[in-house]
Amino acid sequence: MSPNAGPVWIDTDMGFDDLAAILMVAASRPVAGLSLIAGNVVLPQVERNALAAAAEFGWDFPIHLGAAEPLSGRLETADYVLGSDGMPGRGRKLPLAEGNALPDATGAITRFIEGGGRDILAIGPLTNLARLAQSRPDLLTLPDLRLVWMGGSAGPGNHTAAAEFNAAVDPEAIAVLIEAGVRISMVGLDCCRQVQVTLDNVAPLRNQLSERAQLLADLLEGYVRIADDGRRPMALYDPVAAAAMVDPESVTFAHARLNAELNGTLTRGMTVIEWRARKAEPNALIATTADAPRIRALMQAALIHAAEG
Repeated sequence: MSPNAGPVWIDTDMGFDDLAAILMVAASRPVAGLSLIAGNVVLPQVERNALAAAAEFGWDFPIHLGAAEPLSGRLETADYVLGSDGMPGRGRKLPLAEGNALPDATGAITRFIEGGGRDILAIGPLTNLARLAQSRPDLLTLPDLRLVWMGGSAGPGNHTAAAEFNAAVDPEAIAVLIEAGVRISMVGLDCCRQVQVTLDNVAPLRNQLSERAQLLADLLEGYVRIADDGRRPMALYDPVAAAAMVDPESVTFAHARLNAELNGTLTRGMTVIEWRARKAEPNALIATTADAPRIRALMQAALIHAAEG
């Protein structure tokens, strides 16, 4: 994957690590827009989070509502970990904002690609993109289009023993994209867990004097404390995929065959990775290693930049 200075479209379920990922992209690339997807929390809360972040950080790119449910079955959220708003904090929260997101996420992504956009960062379930693949299969298979997705795992899961959360929410969406011939660059759970943050990483924000810095510090601390109240390091997820998009040398990928398990009683949502090309033709790029210090530094710089903005 070669570096690109062009615009990035971001598909997000808008928790704190989504916010950090968006700020990382915005620090170095134009963000063309956001499409919202239910996942971390239900879609109305995703919308509230996105509008609040846009107001707080002065985002002027469009924000579009997408799918409220997966392609099949009922929505499962991560509120059991992240709370009802998807952004655990230590006091300060994003102030509520007025207004509503725009409609028709699929149409917005279509226009982005038709207008020459080629980089899509997906940091939630893949339902919106699967819907696009169903309606316009020609767009996501363009040879120069790059879809980087934080989701799946080449090892154990976190939502279940076998399945990573974003994959478990809508495994049919993964299957639709694969069937359509979309080449996914998957930044999975196993790669993301190579990049961890601790309460020490909150200090640079605490040392800033602005109220926005203290807001981001509270949100980052709330995120870190997900792991045994901060007594253990907390893995970064969406920021690792953002790093893969904006700093390709920070994440290493390998060709492999990606499939999604749809039916297993214990394994539904599992992403099955076949590394042996002699067994199955590769159809995806799978992240294998992440440069943890480099990615932490990218995120830290983006948060401090946002705090000062």
